[in-house]
Amino acid sequence: MKGVMLPRKIVDYKNALNVENIKKDKPLQIGFNEPSLTVINEGGYVVLDFGKEICGSFRLLVRNSGGDKKVRIVYGESVSEAMSKIGEKGATNDHIVRDYEYFIPSWSDTTFTNSGFRFVKIESVGTTSLEIKHAVVIPTIFKKPFKGKFVCDDKVINKIFSTASYTLRLCVQNGYIWDGIKRDRLVWIGDMNPETLSSNCLFGELKEVENTLTFAKDQSPLPLWMNNFPTYSLWWMVCLKDYYFQNKNHGYLLEQKDYLKGLIKQLLSYVDKDGKTLYDFNFIDWPTHYDEGDTDEKKRLDEITGTHALTVYAVKCAKVLLEILNEDVEDCNELLARLLKTEYKVEKYKQISGLKLVAGIGEEKDVELIVDGGAKGMSTFMSYFILKGATEGGYHAESIKMLKGYYGAMLDLGATSFWEDFDISWVENAGRIDKLPKKGKKDVHGDFGAFCYKGFRHSFCHGWSSGVVPFLMNVVAGIEIVKPGCEEIRISPKLGSLNNVKVEYPTPYGILKVEHTKNADGSITTKTIVPKGVKIVK
Repeated sequence: MKGVMLPRKIVDYKNALNVENIKKDKPLQIGFNEPSLTVINEGGYVVLDFGKEICGSFRLLVRNSGGDKKVRIVYGESVSEAMSKIGEKGATNDHIVRDYEYFIPSWSDTTFTNSGFRFVKIESVGTTSLEIKHAVVIPTIFKKPFKGKFVCDDKVINKIFSTASYTLRLCVQNGYIWDGIKRDRLVWIGDMNPETLSSNCLFGELKEVENTLTFAKDQSPLPLWMNNFPTYSLWWMVCLKDYYFQNKNHGYLLEQKDYLKGLIKQLLSYVDKDGKTLYDFNFIDWPTHYDEGDTDEKKRLDEITGTHALTVYAVKCAKVLLEILNEDVEDCNELLARLLKTEYKVEKYKQISGLKLVAGIGEEKDVELIVDGGAKGMSTFMSYFILKGATEGGYHAESIKMLKGYYGAMLDLGATSFWEDFDISWVENAGRIDKLPKKGKKDVHGDFGAFCYKGFRHSFCHGWSSGVVPFLMNVVAGIEIVKPGCEEIRISPKLGSLNNVKVEYPTPYGILKVEHTKNADGSITTKTIVPKGVKIVK
């Protein structure tokens, strides 16, 4: 049926008859004669699987409702979440209603809350009995076609790329880029950096990116920090530079000029003469966050190191943009002179080392820390920086192995979009998210998570996890934008263990097509089809 999604599978049911009828393709209209109904009797339920993570609303067509005429609808990003109750292992209605009781009359056609989910439980409440014709999803999917493509000789990498791309697509909603579709349907501007980079690779210019950057700015008149995090105002500058270099939207950049200059001026009060940052709150990534009551001194030190590195990186980005605007960069130079007086060492966390390396202040020990232990210690939010840091140290094959080990593990657990957080250690003795929990197995959704995303509150579709897209396009395929608007591009592939890579990359001048083939001697042959207006440089 056009415009709706039918259930793909019946996961579980109780006190229900003819449950397979609910999957059948029938007219989406209640009639007087309905021979193909699913019946849920008193005390019964049906759990439906729609096959993949989706953003949308659930629609229920009921021929006859008896008894109390009440139904409980529960959304889940995993089967176990759909089977849970509010308060159980973090199950919540925060940000969006995902578990609620509704009055359902006979001859009804009811559409329920828009949310992010894959599974739906329809449960009889009290003495209710239901005759259901249809239970479908009305998806709210951003439909703009992808211009960017990545295909290689490794099927797992291809699936990772397509899943990460789909994750970003789901989070393009209402004219903005959301953090997540179940929880955090908000503009978190730090989280926007992987999404901005992914959007550049997949769409090229995307007005939703501009809308999101503008919204964050307008919500945060100086001296306020974006999202109340000093580091998120820094990420705004990084996103602005990344987006401008892809698309060269000069009019949009001009609109940000005064705010950008004011933000740089404000930073002068938060970096002392010795290069130490003086923010009242440091934050880089949840797994590295030193929270109140934390006793891990290495975490505290690494968070300060990461904040320092991000400040360096953001000021460098701002300086580039202000030079393009022919503005004075004396404040940027002063900030960098102060910041570079102090060197910080990473104690523990890969994402902090990756950030240092991308900021241009890393060292060999940072590279060694990243590759040590492979996928152990990876982060969804900071995956781009971790993997890029590994390749900058020459560990091309290792970065591919880390990528497969980390993102591939989520796929092995049943993921169809990538998650807010994931630790490779969760895999041990864990059940799949698309199966009923088994006794003796860990529930990878309900039993893990930390900080604000414990248990079922954990989002299984978070746009910040799409950083693998720019890693594969910009680092592995080696498509590096040298001049704004893709006017000059350098192609320097880092294939690692891959033997063949084909890429289509969007530029303002058209699609750049690149194919890399590894030869028997390890050398790489590159073929290109370059749109007019783009120059390939060495």
